[in-house]
Amino acid sequence: MPVQNEIDNSLCKVVVNEEEQYSIWPADRENAPGWKDDGKRGTKQECLDHIKQTWVDMRPLSLRNQMEEFEKNPPPSASPRTLKKRRHDLVDRLSEGSHPVEVGARAERTIQLFKEAIDRNYIHIRFTDTKGGTELGFRLDRDNSNLSGDFENATGIVHVEGSLTLDYVRVRCVADIDLSTLQGTGQLLKLETPENS
Repeated sequence: MPVQNEIDNSLCKVVVNEEEQYSIWPADRENAPGWKDDGKRGTKQECLDHIKQTWVDMRPLSLRNQMEEFEKNPPPSASPRTLKKRRHDLVDRLSEGSHPVEVGARAERTIQLFKEAIDRNYIHIRFTDTKGGTELGFRLDRDNSNLSGDFENATGIVHVEGSLTLDYVRVRCVADIDLSTLQGTGQLLKLETPENS
């Protein structure tokens, strides 16, 4: 059986399935059923680094497609008035004042994982004062963010911003995160004017 160093330094390749989920596989082995080559080959670490840069939205392709379709064509069972009220309740609440937030996306919250998410330009922020918490993922707007905190020593505060669609409303998420706790405050800014009643 090979030792760990041999595995880490052996030639690997990146593979992807029909749901656009990524993994690594020994380069000299035939792919598992349902997986195809992504085109990247290298050491295990090189392949993992490539996946971090490429796989920024962890949702399976079918879920992403379903959510996009639902956004374009809401189910007919809900009346337009009910949909409108429901869609704006959470957005309105998170647009009023500041709210407690924390870095999200993984069961384990570490400064290293947050830095890696920033390097990928896709982060998750969780609003903790909503029922069950509301976690939002968005592409980082570097031009309007201030990332000058000290990540190595986990000190300072970073300001992050990015746009997304929440409950059919285009919003901008704005948050200030204390690197020592990975918590802070944030709010949403509406980018579109809601339809008239």
